[in-house]
Amino acid sequence: MLALELDKASVKIFMGKLLRENLFDEFEARSVEILAAVKVTVDGANESGFATWESLRPMAYEIVKMCAKPRRMKIIFSQKSADEIHTNAAALFLNIVYENDGVTFTTATAQKEFVADKSLDITWDDRIREFFAKAGIAVSDRE
Repeated sequence: MLALELDKASVKIFMGKLLRENLFDEFEARSVEILAAVKVTVDGANESGFATWESLRPMAYEIVKMCAKPRRMKIIFSQKSADEIHTNAAALFLNIVYENDGVTFTTATAQKEFVADKSLDITWDDRIREFFAKAGIAVSDRE
């Protein structure tokens, strides 16, 4: 598991990328939770599996726009076709939490079969670090 955080000076730019740009559109959105004046929770499950962020992003953007600034926002993303990343991957997760004017990221994995080695975690964590670097999002290890 990887735990990263975004520099506080970059939060506004990141939130714009998250809510207005297609950077995360390739991910499935397992759940979206926005806490503002009220709490809005969206379950991303649909008939074919899970909705993409591309399909849920406009709704999330409108909710955030209506409340000016949410107190908390949590999105659980998963990688489509996890087994293409690693043969033992049942699911690969990227969790994004906005709270107290900061953004944190954590990763998680689910294995098809239990194995003691950490190659699945290492592969997914490396992939997420590369994703952020390619997107120009400067993250650091969370203390």
